[in-house]
Amino acid sequence: FGNVHGVYKPGNVKLSPEKLGNHQAYAKKQIGCAEAKPIYLVMHGGSGSTDEEISCAVKNGVVKMNIDTDTQWSHWSGMKDY
Repeated sequence: FGNVHGVYKPGNVKLSPEKLGNHQAYAKKQIGCAEAKPIYLVMHGGSGSTDEEISCAVKNGVVKMNIDTDTQWSHWSGMKDY
């Protein structure tokens, strides 16, 4: 879920990982699945997310998170500071 990539000021991007629980419940009902979380979700644009947002997303079925921007910034910062 999510589709924002890049660097943004805090507050400019609002992800709503709490909605994922509703999506899981809907999918479970539609396909008649016994699993509580039948959909394996990916969090796109996870860089800059708060601990609470990440925790909520994982709780609601996110199994992979893309954090490329954070990775690039940490690498660049390390090179620059060296």
